[in-house]
Amino acid sequence: MMVLSRGQKSPLNPGPCGEEAVWLDKHQEQTLRQIAAALAAQFGPSCEVVVHDLAARGGESTIAHIENGHVSGRRVGDGPSTVVVEQMLHGDPDTEDHLAYLTRTPDGKILKSSTVYIRNPKGKVTAILSINLDISALLMAESAIGSLVRTEAPAS
Repeated sequence: MMVLSRGQKSPLNPGPCGEEAVWLDKHQEQTLRQIAAALAAQFGPSCEVVVHDLAARGGESTIAHIENGHVSGRRVGDGPSTVVVEQMLHGDPDTEDHLAYLTRTPDGKILKSSTVYIRNPKGKVTAILSINLDISALLMAESAIGSLVRTEAPAS
């Protein structure tokens, strides 16, 4: 496995039209880490926030930072999710953020997820900020409360 120094281009992860990916600069990475920590603190231990560096280690281990990794069982250095792999493979420059969609972990947790594409000044996606809120308990509570406050007779 090749390890690149900051700012070094990755020959293993070319972008669209032969453009090579570049590491996030130190300021961008620190800003994304701050945002991840703030979101995780705001929404608590059920909220996982992941910073993916798309040029990291040739695309093999994109997770550069993670808060509350116990939600999905992932950690720094782990490989990319399906959403990240799709972005890396297609490199669509017009990719739009994907907000408030549902996903499921291998162990059955239901997550409300959002994927935000971070672009460099040339518009190339170089990082992804992923937010995954475990809403499994909230869905159970919603169901329990719904049955308690229902005013119509259940269908027979």
